[in-house]
Amino acid sequence: MEVILLSKIYKLGESGAIINVKSGYARNFLIPKGKAILANKKNIESFEAQRFALEQEKISKFLIAESRAKKLKKINSIIISSKVGKEGKIFGSVGVRNIIKAITLLGIKINKKEIRMPNGLLRQVGEHIVIFQPHKKISIEFTVNIIAKN
Repeated sequence: MEVILLSKIYKLGESGAIINVKSGYARNFLIPKGKAILANKKNIESFEAQRFALEQEKISKFLIAESRAKKLKKINSIIISSKVGKEGKIFGSVGVRNIIKAITLLGIKINKKEIRMPNGLLRQVGEHIVIFQPHKKISIEFTVNIIAKN
């Protein structure tokens, strides 16, 4: 049975692909869940009309993510002050929420899912590299500088 995928499905295809699947899989899972529609002439024509709008939406999301990344790239580093004990260890840790709060104070809105911390939570005073990834094709490294609070 041929169906048109309405969303990306792992190991099947991208959104908009016309694929051939077993009829039971299409009738019992894909179509009722809204993940696919039958690939008849009428549905193919209507989907082609919608495809342009979907492509424009993808492009606009990419451009917005790119502009946000450029804003953050101008900042270079973020300074976070924290209480520090002996040997430069922080009481607690600096995590994604602390980083988001510091960036929001600078005027850039970001989500929790867009921050990648390759070394986990930050527990030492000093400079640490953190990755900002607003889109799967865009990622920027920036520095988080943790200083001792008096």
